[in-house]
Amino acid sequence: MQTKLIHEVRAVKSKKELENIVKAQRIAERVLGDVLKELKDGVTEIEIANFIKKSFVKYGAPILSFPPIVAFGKNTANIHHEPGETKLKKPIRGGATVIMFDFGCTVNHYCSDMTRTYFWGEPNAKQKKIYLGVLKAMELAMNKVGLGEKRAKIIDETVRNFLGKNFGLKRPTLMAKQTEGFPHGLGHGVGTVIHEWPNFKPKSEDILPVGCVMTIEPGLYFKNFGGIRIEDMILITKNGYKNLTNVSKDVQSAILK
Repeated sequence: MQTKLIHEVRAVKSKKELENIVKAQRIAERVLGDVLKELKDGVTEIEIANFIKKSFVKYGAPILSFPPIVAFGKNTANIHHEPGETKLKKPIRGGATVIMFDFGCTVNHYCSDMTRTYFWGEPNAKQKKIYLGVLKAMELAMNKVGLGEKRAKIIDETVRNFLGKNFGLKRPTLMAKQTEGFPHGLGHGVGTVIHEWPNFKPKSEDILPVGCVMTIEPGLYFKNFGGIRIEDMILITKNGYKNLTNVSKDVQSAILK
């Protein structure tokens, strides 16, 4: 009980704490803009990951929230992919190569967290459908929070049910050893560590306190396809939420030609 109380107190951010998180996010957004200009055929995941690290140093935020995730193509199906020697290139048979970035930095020990997925080339119908499905799932979660829902389990369930119904997932609930479909929680608290209480999960009993910062990060992953994840950070307010992420995520913005 005492530990939970500490977590609850820690979750509610002061004005200064929130300023640090937002500043970290704005730096991450600048880095993302620079990264998109660095993309070209033949560049490797590890080269882009190193560029991300150097960019944060350049902007005065050398301590990252976690090692940056940079994934190309089928590697995007691995939710915790470590950047390697995979090169960026457009598919021979049409469609686009999926690119996923997940990174953040710290300002005065407070973290930011953001995921964006892009298409290197013109996405095919399946790629667009999955992207739009993940985007719709995020909107459903945001709408639920916007209406004042504070039960983490209900918000997670709303997304899980939608993705399960619309994408024929065999296991729409979060289960051990699940790798495909939607195998992770919808989001988590953010503060001085990247994963704080509370958590969006199917069995979560957490109630979101006003003043906490949460990620909303639905995703879909398929072994022979890749993965799509989109992640924003939001501040939970008395009557809804405030989105702290300022990067476009509509499907047209995700297409890089």
